[in-house]
Amino acid sequence: MGLNLDNLVEIVQVQRHDFLNHLQVISGLLQLDKVERVQEYIRQVSMEIARSSKTSLVKVPAITLALLSGLNRAAKYQIDIELIMNSSFAGCGASGSVVGEAIEHTIGCALDAMASPEIKGRNLEIVFSESDKKYICRLLFPKPPQINLNQFEARLALIGELIDPPGGRVNLAMTNGVIEIFLSFPRKEAKNG
Repeated sequence: MGLNLDNLVEIVQVQRHDFLNHLQVISGLLQLDKVERVQEYIRQVSMEIARSSKTSLVKVPAITLALLSGLNRAAKYQIDIELIMNSSFAGCGASGSVVGEAIEHTIGCALDAMASPEIKGRNLEIVFSESDKKYICRLLFPKPPQINLNQFEARLALIGELIDPPGGRVNLAMTNGVIEIFLSFPRKEAKNG
């Protein structure tokens, strides 16, 4: 395990490619005098950019990189990710690199479980929240019919070993055909004085 700078390079390359592709589509539509279609295309692209820009709400660069890497990988599998950012994780007591690595690998577990094209409802919801004592990253996705639960749980156990030393926890719940993975991390200790 480990956050990989190659992921950052790939993210930048994909974004550059996508940007150039968007410009080509807009240029082609304008040449065909399809102004209304250009406006619709720009609205669609703007929504995609707004979705990925939610990653900047997290104030820990390693977590932002993990989310961008997950969005990039999800696009390859044609899986939609919805980010719900109710916390910036700014006061998290675990190191950013540990939290980022754990989130990156947890997203990878979820995406691998949903990778098969015949799986319906290929959506992953990632929710960031906090309480008085902890920060939580929750992943929700439809339970695939052919999931190997032993292998899945073994991968989550490795993530648990990574986040246990700083006081983090990973939990798994399955209800009504939905898998929920909870990663929790302690807040920084308040300093008195």
